[in-house]
Amino acid sequence: MNLPMFFRRVSPVFVLAFAALNPISLRGAESSPDPSGNWEGTVKLPTASLGIRVQLDRTANKAWQGTIDIPVQGLRGFKLDAVKVDGPNVSFEMPGIPGEPRFSGRLAADGKNIAGSLTQAGQTFPVKLERTTKPATVAGETPSHGVPGKGLAGYWQGSLKPTPAIEMRLVLEITNNSAGKPEGAMVSVDQGNARIQIETITEKDGSIHLEMARIGGAFDGKTSPDGSEIAGDWKQGGLSLPIVFKRLAAAPKLNRPQEPQKPYPYFEEEVVVENNAANVKLAGTLTLPRGPGPHPAAVLITGSGAQDRDEAIMGHRPFLVLADHLTRRGIAVLRCDDRGFGKSSGDFAKATNLDFVEDALAAVRYLRTRREIDAKRIGLIGHSEGSIVAARAAAQSRDVAFVVMLAGVGVPMEEVLLRQARDISIAMGASEETVAENAELQRSLFRLLRENRDPGELEAVAKKILEEKVALLTEAQKKALSVSEAMLEGQIKLILSPWFRELLDYDPRATLRNVKCPVLALNGAKDLQVAADVNLPAIREALAASGNQSVKTVKLPGLNHLFQTCQTGTVTEYGQIEETFNTMALNVISDWIRETVSAITR
Repeated sequence: MNLPMFFRRVSPVFVLAFAALNPISLRGAESSPDPSGNWEGTVKLPTASLGIRVQLDRTANKAWQGTIDIPVQGLRGFKLDAVKVDGPNVSFEMPGIPGEPRFSGRLAADGKNIAGSLTQAGQTFPVKLERTTKPATVAGETPSHGVPGKGLAGYWQGSLKPTPAIEMRLVLEITNNSAGKPEGAMVSVDQGNARIQIETITEKDGSIHLEMARIGGAFDGKTSPDGSEIAGDWKQGGLSLPIVFKRLAAAPKLNRPQEPQKPYPYFEEEVVVENNAANVKLAGTLTLPRGPGPHPAAVLITGSGAQDRDEAIMGHRPFLVLADHLTRRGIAVLRCDDRGFGKSSGDFAKATNLDFVEDALAAVRYLRTRREIDAKRIGLIGHSEGSIVAARAAAQSRDVAFVVMLAGVGVPMEEVLLRQARDISIAMGASEETVAENAELQRSLFRLLRENRDPGELEAVAKKILEEKVALLTEAQKKALSVSEAMLEGQIKLILSPWFRELLDYDPRATLRNVKCPVLALNGAKDLQVAADVNLPAIREALAASGNQSVKTVKLPGLNHLFQTCQTGTVTEYGQIEETFNTMALNVISDWIRETVSAITR
């Protein structure tokens, strides 16, 4: 197992999306004959609508108080300030948020809705809230408030935010043994429900200490007076991030209706793929259709970050669903844990995209040794960065019979990074001014990486650039926006890595001009990480430039980067969606592969 599992490298889509370091147009509020209760609605921004949830109530001394959730920004249970109710008029403030957001609104006579506006950084945005009977949460979502209780035994859930755009849900499962001592495990929901034993649990005067030696992680926190939450810090690999665990009434459940259940109507085999040149062994799963072969086959290639063979992310396993679908339709599938992750050997942290290309070609060579596989009909299916790997591998080897690029890249990586940061920031409520400032910050870091190759000096200058940006925020703003030293260190470490620096200079068009096999490029119209309107035309043009006419590009409406049916396309939405892989997208892939391989003579 890759030990720093919670601070793993993230996809280019996440890289350097610094929108949260600037004023973000957010939030909303409510009111009523008695505005106590739960409210749900939207803040209408010039470029997007932010869904919000507000909860208002009174303290023991009758003073008004409240919290706000903004799921798309991963904000939950944020404590409101200066909550006031004067007849039908309701107002509150959000302390520590850049631009000092303030809400004022009026409760309708029937008490069912509140109409008002949010003012932030000199701008005003309309807000409409509707009363709800209870907080509208999604299965598996970290709650805004915990359930009051006593003792540690039970289920607790919290969310780490290694960057402003990423949320990683953790669940503590704690029981008391026969001796009355607490014991348990921690589950990383967004990393394939990875289960980690908690070796040490101590509790004294409300202070909690947990240790997970297997991954070098620890948590120290303090329970609230009513026992509903434990607020503290997660520490791992020299980094520290704040997290609040909320007590749950029952074990969390994720509804994933597309995940296949055994027994499967096909053969499944655990295999090992050897990349002898790199001294790496990749652990994988080969699924084979029943019936006479030899069968066409596909190798699945994961996106950025150390990932397992199922490409587990945000509580979903896209490659498990994809492999199941393809195998049921007569296509054998090989999927492997990334090098240095899961059961595979190697050092992921030192690997670059070129190393992953060699791993993919090793998988192709392995399939060519299997009598059940047609050696002339083996292709590659890559997702996000995996599409780059697939294209590079196909350009090098004529053993690759076809390529499927899922959320594929067709323009230089710097353009991809700038566009994804812009799209994500706007979807999360950032102003055009903020987006422009973030883009300039990115460009300055990219220039630095290209002009200065001394690692020590690079790190010092990059740190100075980011620290100057963060220095513009107050301590309250840093806390409210989850800006931490750990986040900055993680960003610096990532951009200085050999993987990022090699990828930053990559222009896929040169590679695509050398790909001669049939290619299917598939993108979601609401993909904020790899924009379809920019990348699909570039992929098509680069392939056509070298005379490759066996090309199909498809933009699927309403789908995000993971090919889920979505509303906003934001990263935080991924785990809230029950669908893992849209059926239409699955059928486009399998139909095209079957048609393509049928034209290949054995």
